[in-house]
Amino acid sequence: MDNRNHDEVSEENIVDIVASLGKDVEEDVEETAASVEETVEEVEDASEEVKETLEEAVEAPEAVEETAEEVAETVSDEVEEAEAVSEEAVEEIVSEAKESSDIPSIDDCLDIIPAALPTELSTAEEKAEETVEEAVEEKEETKIEETSDEEKSSSEDSEENESSEEKEESEEAEESEESDESSVEKKDKEESEKEKSAIYMFLDTIKFVAIGLLVGILLVVFVIQRNDVYGSSMEPTLYTGDAVFVEMISVYTGNFHRGDIITIDAKGMEGYTHEENLIKRIIGLPGETIKIADGNVYINGELLDESDYLPAGTKTFVGAEGQSRGYDEVTLGPDEYYCMGDNRGGSNDSRRMGPFKKKQIDAKVLMRIYPFNKMKFY
Repeated sequence: MDNRNHDEVSEENIVDIVASLGKDVEEDVEETAASVEETVEEVEDASEEVKETLEEAVEAPEAVEETAEEVAETVSDEVEEAEAVSEEAVEEIVSEAKESSDIPSIDDCLDIIPAALPTELSTAEEKAEETVEEAVEEKEETKIEETSDEEKSSSEDSEENESSEEKEESEEAEESEESDESSVEKKDKEESEKEKSAIYMFLDTIKFVAIGLLVGILLVVFVIQRNDVYGSSMEPTLYTGDAVFVEMISVYTGNFHRGDIITIDAKGMEGYTHEENLIKRIIGLPGETIKIADGNVYINGELLDESDYLPAGTKTFVGAEGQSRGYDEVTLGPDEYYCMGDNRGGSNDSRRMGPFKKKQIDAKVLMRIYPFNKMKFY
C-alpha cells in the first residue's frame, strides 16, 4: 500500500517536474526565439546598412569589401550565439530529465521547442549569406563597370588620339602640300620676278643709255661743246692749243653783250680763206656806231674802256683795205655785231671783213678748261 502510493507519488512528481521543465524550456525557448528575432532584426538592419554601404560603394569600392566582411562577421557571431543558446537550453532540458525517472526523448524535447526557431535561424543565416553575396556581387559589378568604363574611356581616348593624330597628320600633309605648292609658286614667282627684273633692268639700262646719249647729243649739238683754239688772234686772253667750252643757248636767245667772246662762221666772207670758225670779242652791238681813230675805239662818239682784257698801251688801227671799205667808222644794222681779236696787231676781224651777222655766230665761250692751271670762266 505504502509502496504503491509512493510509486504513484513519484510518477506524479515526475510529471510535474517534466511539466515544470517544459514550462521552463518553453520560456527559455521563447526568450531564445525573442533573442533570435532581435538578432534577425539586427541582421535585417545590418542588411539595410549593407545596402546603404553598397550605394556608397560606387564612390568607395574598397569600403564595400570591408563593410561586407564586417557584416559577415557580425551575422556569423549572432548565429553562433543563437545556436549556442539553443544548444544550452536543450542540454539543460536533457540533463534535468535524466535526473528524473522518466527521461523524455530528444524528439519530445524538439517537439516542445517551437518549430519557428530553426526556421528563423535558417532564414537569418540565408539572409545574411544572401546579403553578403549581394554585396560581393555588387562590388564585383561595380568593379566590372568601372573597368568597362575605364576601358571604354581608354578606347575612346585612344580612338580620339588616333583620330586626332590622323587629323593632324592629314593637316600636316595638306599644309606640307600647300607649303610645297606655295614654295613652288613662290619660287616660280621669284624667278619670274627676277626675269622681269632683269628685263626691266636691261630696258632701263637701254633707256638710260639712250637718254644719256640723247642728252649728250643735245648738249653737244645745242648746249655745250668743246672747241680748240688755233692762232694768236686772241692773245694774251687765249693762246693756240687752249681748249674751251662753248654754249649755244645764247645763240637761240640772242643774249649777247659787249665783251663776250664768241665763235663765228666766216666762211664765204671777203678776205677769209680758212675753214675753221673765228674766235673774237664783241665790241659793237646792233644799232651802234663804231669809230676807230688815233688808235682808240669810240662807241657812239664815246671812248671805249678796254682795260679789262687788253694790255695797257694797246692801240687799235684799221688797214688801208678796211678804210677803203669804210670799216673804220660804221653804223651797225639790227642784227650786226662789230667784233675784233684782243691781239689788235695780228687779228683778221671786222676791221677788214666788216660786221658779222647774228646768224653767223655759232656759240659763246663759257670757260677755258685747258691748260688746267689756267681754267677760267668768261
